[in-house]
Amino acid sequence: MIKKLIIATANKHKLSEIEFILKDSVKEISPMPADMEIEENGKTFMENSLIKAKAVYEKIKIPSLADDSGLCINALGGKPGLFSARYGGENLSYKEKMQMILEELKDKKDRTAYFITSAVCMLNEKYYIALEGKVDGKIIESPRGFEGFGYDPIFMPEGFNMTYAEMKAEEKNLISHRFIAMSKMKKILSCIYEH
Repeated sequence: MIKKLIIATANKHKLSEIEFILKDSVKEISPMPADMEIEENGKTFMENSLIKAKAVYEKIKIPSLADDSGLCINALGGKPGLFSARYGGENLSYKEKMQMILEELKDKKDRTAYFITSAVCMLNEKYYIALEGKVDGKIIESPRGFEGFGYDPIFMPEGFNMTYAEMKAEEKNLISHRFIAMSKMKKILSCIYEH
């Protein structure tokens, strides 16, 4: 079991999802220092995760885990993608972002989309683990549900007739893109730190 892991995020929702998944394989999970600001200027989700994990590890010298996630809509050429959190401008609420997306998809037949999480765990100066989790689904006509956060009310995962936001946290945490990525991470960390 790994003794301590720093999660490179200030997002409380993300932190609690990661804690829920990794709780059996990490003794102590902490968020990164509140005063830390990291510029995510990578060209892919994986690059952004690596930038964040490295920055936190370099400052604290404790294994650091970062993830970068986004919603990619096929009919919009993969948008909002890397800019999921900033889509339409920094000051737009997620309600406004979702309305913008639904407007952009109004005349499109193809509503397929996927959520992706790229995760990187920096173990020390030389080694890191990098992996991804992906969930295919579609964008529905109008938001449904009040659970979750971000774009959850308009995303319906494949094989379900409810959105992420209509699922209880425990349900979503068992099928989400972040769960897939973090479950893989948990397996690898458990192998490395089994004693």
